[in-house]
Amino acid sequence: MSEKLAIEAETDHVDTMAQQTGVLSSGSDDAGLQHVPSYSREGEDLDPGYWRSPRFLGSILAIALLANSLFVGYSMPINILSIIDADIGPSPNIYLVSLSFTLVSGVLLLIIGSLSDIIGRRWFIIVAQTFGLVGSVVCATAKNVNTLIAGTVLTAVAGAAQQLYPLLVQELVPNKYRVWAQAFIMATVVPTIGFGTLFARAFVANTALAWRWCYWLNVIVCGISILLFAFCYFPPDFQTINKNLTKMEEIKRIDYGGLFLYSAGLILLLLGFTYGEGTYPWNSAHTLATLIVGAVLVVAFIIYEIYVPLRQPLVPIRIFKIRNVNAAIVIGCVGQMVYYALNLLWPTIITTFFTTDNIKIGLISSTTGTSLAFGEIVIAPFFKRIGHLRWQLVFAAVVITIATALMSIVGSASKEAAAIVLTLIAGCCVGVIEAITITVVGLVVPPEDIGVTMGFYASIRAITGTIALSIYVSVYSARLPVFLDRDITSFATAAGLPTSSVSDLLAAVSNGTTAALEAVPGMTSTILGAVSEGTLAGYHDTFKVVFLATLAFGGLAIISAFFIQEIGHLLNNFVNKTLTNTSKRPDAEK
Repeated sequence: MSEKLAIEAETDHVDTMAQQTGVLSSGSDDAGLQHVPSYSREGEDLDPGYWRSPRFLGSILAIALLANSLFVGYSMPINILSIIDADIGPSPNIYLVSLSFTLVSGVLLLIIGSLSDIIGRRWFIIVAQTFGLVGSVVCATAKNVNTLIAGTVLTAVAGAAQQLYPLLVQELVPNKYRVWAQAFIMATVVPTIGFGTLFARAFVANTALAWRWCYWLNVIVCGISILLFAFCYFPPDFQTINKNLTKMEEIKRIDYGGLFLYSAGLILLLLGFTYGEGTYPWNSAHTLATLIVGAVLVVAFIIYEIYVPLRQPLVPIRIFKIRNVNAAIVIGCVGQMVYYALNLLWPTIITTFFTTDNIKIGLISSTTGTSLAFGEIVIAPFFKRIGHLRWQLVFAAVVITIATALMSIVGSASKEAAAIVLTLIAGCCVGVIEAITITVVGLVVPPEDIGVTMGFYASIRAITGTIALSIYVSVYSARLPVFLDRDITSFATAAGLPTSSVSDLLAAVSNGTTAALEAVPGMTSTILGAVSEGTLAGYHDTFKVVFLATLAFGGLAIISAFFIQEIGHLLNNFVNKTLTNTSKRPDAEK
């Protein structure tokens, strides 16, 4: 209890000093400089050879491969899941491939971020990537869907570490170069995040191993990254971080109660929202009980972390006293929720209105991923030069809200060019938001809390992303049959179909065959054409409702952006964590 009071007293003292100097209206955003551990360093104090050392360069390359393995090992196969199911299924459990990855990686994100702050990151990352390698081998050799699910659970362990790649790269470089480091990593993942869907479909169309190449490619990527992490990545270890504690003492200090409440609550919430996407009705006992119990456990976790005198809480409440942390997390999550509408609907729009060619679908679908990466890259030279981060975020939030809402106009092949441009604009703005918020969150917290804060941010994004998908799927599923029946009926009767044949027509549409349609009483070629037009109109009206629903999320992102405070004073040469043994200079390790 005394330790907690001491921390709060120190924070209050720093806040008071910052307010007196007029740095910010709330001095807590100077938190990034409150504590300076021995493993942190001013950039100019490092030997110039440090930045060219094999260990530093090898670590950066390892992190780039870590980020790529996320998109190779999960995003690529998940985009061709129906093809995989047709090959080794069909199985009613195929949805568990996506669900298991979301659950496992979502829960482990915060745990890995928090515990690696305390124990050291090296072995967390190496072990996690080893899980990814083994899991990819299991998936690549799977003969049935259940084996694929088991392999995905293993890759999900790696997925938690892989989603923390911004943390790993940003803490190794000076503060003023963090956004550049993020941009560099995103530049390396353009082939996988941008064209992963295209590559996956090309594997299916042109290779004997077909979809299995996605997993074998991840085996290669994971394997190389493991070697690089093992030989190059030597961040502060346990003894460096915990000079006065033994490993057993630190193990005893771990917040096991918080671990249980957080893990159980998050798993149940994610399950509940996933159930609501179609597994069970929203008002079913399965869905409601899972969501209610999950919410209660999350609330219990928050109360537990605030009021129980913990020596080492899973989530230190002090980080939420920093205004920029809260604002950046909200705008980052909400901005991503808007973007999820594109991720969900864009492939369906392409196949409905533009093309059914697999390669073309993969190529056009790449606009969202490539534009997101481009947004993170293009903001780097302007991040510090322009400044005014609040207005950069407001602008990006406004544009993504407008661009996503304008996708509601897409209802025919003639709108293909406009749709592509809108997805490019929206994706680019999401990249800008992501780069700025990740950098801000990492800069304003104390060096020893960067892992838990980044892990919490990534974990919350997993929750809000699942919520967004649940909402979009529910709206889409509920409105599509209504609009299809209405528009098909309207177009067909206007073309001359007798009113008495409407019920037969709708039954034939559900059947989905040309023979069933032609058997409808009074059917003609003109009416058949009208039915096709009515079908497209029904899809268009459904897409319109979902895209317009994103306006609520976009508005919240815009409002949140106004609460961001400037951080120019933190863009200095301070290096959060330095690698060991990168130079022969005698004082390099001091």
